[in-house]
Amino acid sequence: MFHPVDRDGPRDTKTWQGVDAATYFEGVDDVEASLERERSTWAQSAASFRTTMHAEAQYARLLRRDYGTADGAIGADGWRYGDTFEGCRDAASLTTASTVLARHTTTPDAGIAAIWEGWGGLVSSAGIAHFGPESSDDASARNAEEDAAHIADPTLRERLFTAARQGIAGARSVIDALPGRARPEPEPGSGVLTLEAAAGPRFDLHGGTGRHYVLFEAGANTFADAAWPGRAPWVDGVMWAQSRSILWPDDHSWVLATEIDFDSTLVAGTTALIRELVRTPGLEVLPVRTDADLTGDGDVLNRPE
Repeated sequence: MFHPVDRDGPRDTKTWQGVDAATYFEGVDDVEASLERERSTWAQSAASFRTTMHAEAQYARLLRRDYGTADGAIGADGWRYGDTFEGCRDAASLTTASTVLARHTTTPDAGIAAIWEGWGGLVSSAGIAHFGPESSDDASARNAEEDAAHIADPTLRERLFTAARQGIAGARSVIDALPGRARPEPEPGSGVLTLEAAAGPRFDLHGGTGRHYVLFEAGANTFADAAWPGRAPWVDGVMWAQSRSILWPDDHSWVLATEIDFDSTLVAGTTALIRELVRTPGLEVLPVRTDADLTGDGDVLNRPE
């Protein structure tokens, strides 16, 4: 299941072709109003960049880019394409998929959700930031800080704008890169989880690779309810709700997994389940072989120019 991507374009020109993206927002009071945004599929991205969509496709390759450089690529159709979310499925499509998954298990209300322990703000407050309204005094102080950090640089301003589109994971990388942002390492238990849970045992699935997970009781119906981000005990703020890393029902009829460095989600289950997922509106799904290479170099059909 390929993670959705967003694309945008200027409302006035209707295309980024021939437009300087670094200066486009200068003098613009309402950035959101100046852009058209929509959700895109990998197949649409491939069509724009004249590449081949297939089961082992890698998103950056579809945009003829190297890994980590796909964000901001402008296609032949004039849209500017964002990057995919790695390690996280968006809440809406996870709900859509979970509705299907619930029909293919005898235990739709019982199962286990595994959450990677390294997500920011889970076991401690490290790697998390909160955004909210500020007073005029706060804004003045912030502007002074930003001037000192050379926020006026167009490249960094674009990075901040991109981070706002991509959510807290992107914002964290930008904030941490700014001068004067060093902070002491927060203690376990200062995040979403209690100290007991933060210091408790872990599910070690991948041996010595460093992948350790916290386990929660959850079934397919948990995520089939669109309101799940507001109830998930590992979520701190529903706007950018971290999806589960792994989900399996008590009857073990299927398993859903999102590797933290992958931009797609894998489902192993019956042929009937896979066929229904492929046909489900709102999802982009292709059957894949069990020996498929989903690493960054696995897409041999599409290479950067």
